[in-house]
Amino acid sequence: MAIIAESNNSDEICAENIAIKVSEWIKKCQKTIDFVHNYEPSEMSVLEALHGHPNLKINDPYENISEVPLSKKVESIESQNEKSVSRMDISGKATVKLTTGEELFGRWVE
Repeated sequence: MAIIAESNNSDEICAENIAIKVSEWIKKCQKTIDFVHNYEPSEMSVLEALHGHPNLKINDPYENISEVPLSKKVESIESQNEKSVSRMDISGKATVKLTTGEELFGRWVE
């Protein structure tokens, strides 16, 4: 914790500037955290998903957990309410634990 002396006007201005910068930084962090944890993507059509150059696409290597070889690495699947789910019934928010020690958390859609 910093102690700021208020001996003259310039110290008060400096302290106010620091407080403003810290406040702005905290707001930026909060927006980032809200986006990461609360963002629900909208549905996308196939044409929208295919639009653009393939080298600029993001690939999800864990997309098809019900297909070999990834299906052989699935140790357990738990829904958001911590209930076990079968590999065929996975949809919505869930955590998938792999035998490699990796944990996948996300939202699965059919």
